[in-house]
Formats: sequence, C-alpha cells, structure tokens
Amino acid sequence: MTVTDLISDDIPYLSPLETVKKARRVMRDGKYEHLPVVSEGGEYVGLASETEVSDANPSALVESVCGASPFVGSSQDIYSVIGAMSQFHYSVLPVVDESHMYLGSITRTSLIDGMAQMTSAQVPGGVIEIETDARNFSTAVISNVAEYNSMKVMSLLSHPNGSHGIRAVLKLNGTETSSVIQGLERNGYQVHNVQNGDSKYSDMLEEHYDALIKYLEV
Repeated sequence: MTVTDLISDDIPYLSPLETVKKARRVMRDGKYEHLPVVSEGGEYVGLASETEVSDANPSALVESVCGASPFVGSSQDIYSVIGAMSQFHYSVLPVVDESHMYLGSITRTSLIDGMAQMTSAQVPGGVIEIETDARNFSTAVISNVAEYNSMKVMSLLSHPNGSHGIRAVLKLNGTETSSVIQGLERNGYQVHNVQNGDSKYSDMLEEHYDALIKYLEV
C-alpha cells in the first residue's frame, strides 16, 4: 500500500485566488476544518484552516490566509503519514508528487481505512491482545507460536506501553486460538483480550492507532 492509496475522494480544494467569503461557504457547507489550496496549474500552495478563514476579511483572497503547508510525498510510507498527522494535528494531509503537484488529501478516516486493510481487519479470524517486556518482545517468536499451532499471523500492530513494556494486537487466520494463547503465555506474554471473530477488531485497531499517535506526540 502506498500513500496515494490512502487519498480520500471526499476532500475538495480551494484556489488561492478565490475570496475568503467563498472559502467560508465551502468549508461551512462541507463542515471542513481544513482544506488544501491548489494553484490553477495544480501546484500545492498550502492549507487553509476554518479558524483562519473565519477571522479574515471576506473580500481577501485565500492565498492571504494560507500560511501552513504540511504535506507528504507520494513516495513516502504510511508511517510518515501517521507521524505527520500527529505532528501537525490537521484533519487532512495533502499528498504531492516530486514536482510538488497536488495529488489529493488523506483524512483520518481514510488513514484508518487503509490501516484496516493492511491489518486484515475485515478478514475473519481470531484476535489476541498481548503485553510483554520490551526485551522479551519478538515478532519471530509470536509467528513461530502461531505456525506451530497451524495458524498464520495475518497482521500485528504494536506500541510502547509504559517505559519498559510493549502491547500488541495480532490477527490470526483462524478462530481456534486457545493453543496459540497457551504458547504465548509459555513464552512470557500476558494475554489481555481475545476475540474469536472480527466484530471488535476495528475498535481495537483504532485504540492502538490512537496509542501510536500519542506515542509519536511525545
């Protein structure tokens, strides 16, 4: 999955030569907190915020209230997107190509949808939430435990928990998880939550996404 796969089709853009009055109407009608500003030639100019637009003179041009210019390049990875979302706290993150031409914008929702696809959130299977000391954490061990019990780890999402721990949620390709749980516990992993289906996996994924965002903000 590339950054361009995360682009949402729901985000319009503003012209730098439009009036603030028109920008206000677009943002109000669509309930947008931020909108990208793109030149007539398709070059990304910056990001206009609802606050800046609301405080500006209605007859002023959008280019006069377009100060910030966060973006990610189309060749960057999904972790760059998460880091930028965390750093800038904007509701949308524009994507540009090597020539700084605007390709589209990523939203928090489209990012979550992309992560759900990457982590097999919609694929039926068991979900196990685990925790261990950072020194004990090993994706190889986790994978070996699953494969020893005729399972495959479809995805694994982890984040630091406290100063010395790691918490993770793993998705398996089957729902008979008891033998995997026993194997993990024998290898020093505490099991906190088990779902032998996919009904709550999206919620668990979002919780771990939020935890990762908080970690990146530190």
